[in-house]
Amino acid sequence: MHIHTLPTRGPLRCTLLLVAALFAPVLHAQVVLPGKVAKIQIPVGTWSESSAVANGLTGSGNGANQPALPQVAALNGFLLSFGNGDHKLRQVGVLADGRYTRFAFADSNGDDPFRASAGWTTFTHGSAGEVSAVGGGKFRIPLPTQKPAGHVLVLRGFEFRRADGSDANLRNISVWLDSQRNVAEVSLTDDQGLDFRGLERTLGLAAAAGATLLPGLLEAAHMDATRIAARNIPQMVGKYRGYKVTVQYAWIPQGLVQQEGTLAGGGGDLDRPRVATPVHALQGFEFTFDNSDHHLLTLAVNADDRGRRVFAFQDNNRDDPLHWTVNYLTLKPELRR
Repeated sequence: MHIHTLPTRGPLRCTLLLVAALFAPVLHAQVVLPGKVAKIQIPVGTWSESSAVANGLTGSGNGANQPALPQVAALNGFLLSFGNGDHKLRQVGVLADGRYTRFAFADSNGDDPFRASAGWTTFTHGSAGEVSAVGGGKFRIPLPTQKPAGHVLVLRGFEFRRADGSDANLRNISVWLDSQRNVAEVSLTDDQGLDFRGLERTLGLAAAAGATLLPGLLEAAHMDATRIAARNIPQMVGKYRGYKVTVQYAWIPQGLVQQEGTLAGGGGDLDRPRVATPVHALQGFEFTFDNSDHHLLTLAVNADDRGRRVFAFQDNNRDDPLHWTVNYLTLKPELRR
């Protein structure tokens, strides 16, 4: 293809330069001309919803997404619940995979049936990524992609996995996305005979896992996580039980967001919090038993369970004190397609 140019001068030349700058693949959010600043508009696009349900899974398995997920999507809720009583945990996760949602909920042998569901919000604009690391306690993982201007982080999926052939009770589980720091902060802990209050004041021994390249740190885009899991997950990382975590995330245009929201509470109001606005995209969650670690029966965040919204973190009974927090976004209804 040949491009013909004509000599130009004055206002016409400035106009042509501005047009060329707007359509060129530049990294700047604005184009500066003598005496003028032209802002580049960030495409906002629209959003929609999808969901997946699976019953009778054991260990791990797939639920079909209706409709299939594009690359840019966010969890708006999920549920994982054993069908035969509570159990220790080796693996727990909800991962986006196009036509399917990959669910995991298992103890050491992975033979216990569970039901699972996931709600998704899908987007026509934005970008997505995935990061994995091996650590212990609570630690931060730097995200490999830079923050795009005018975008905000949302949670696309997650999976925690302890060493194959092992399991343990659960005291705390969390996934947080921090748009300002461009990091994911994660935790999966049991008591391990330690003073748990000390863990709450620290990021653990693996705080700089992403920066210091601890053994087991990997980029999921280049390595088969299933194949390397047993080899790379240590029983302990420092004084904490080791685990591998995968966090899927997406950057969506800020122009889609109507408002940010936070839900928090304790055991008494866990399954019926007062939600003033819809939960369209999760940004993070944390659940903690306050008395000791426990087996787990159900983990749920804003799940549609037989027509009611459910938040759950429990063993076989509901008498354990706990606290929990969920961050989320409510999107502009006029941009729903």
